[in-house]
Amino acid sequence: MASAQATVTTEAFLRRAVGMLKFQAASSQLALRKTRSDVVQEFARRLNLDYLAAGMKFRQALAEAKLKSPRDALDPSHKALSDELAHTPPGKAFAKAFIEVQIKGLGDDLEVFEMYARSGDDERIKFFAQEIVPVLRGHLEQARTLRR
Repeated sequence: MASAQATVTTEAFLRRAVGMLKFQAASSQLALRKTRSDVVQEFARRLNLDYLAAGMKFRQALAEAKLKSPRDALDPSHKALSDELAHTPPGKAFAKAFIEVQIKGLGDDLEVFEMYARSGDDERIKFFAQEIVPVLRGHLEQARTLRR
């Protein structure tokens, strides 16, 4: 996505965070409806719970930083992932696609969150990014394990 020296503006980071939170809520709900795979459903429930908690932390960080939340919408990268899942038939095809989409999305999100956690210009939002990096990393590792 970008070099290790790259920076992310606070505005761009906030839009990405909103998109990620919205995508995780929607995609995990979709997974609970479109697959019967116990391991995928368990993973989707974990994602749902963890990103609900992350959403609360995000709103708290915004309030403490005295920043306005960006529009509650998917950013282009999360919209593409969401569209892909929406058009995937239920069952095994969906379970496989869900894991692949999670690996792609979580990998990209992790990169952006790590960049902001290192070099973000708002200390409160930077702390939020630092809090979420291990969550993203853990989910990415779990998705990669489920792929095998």
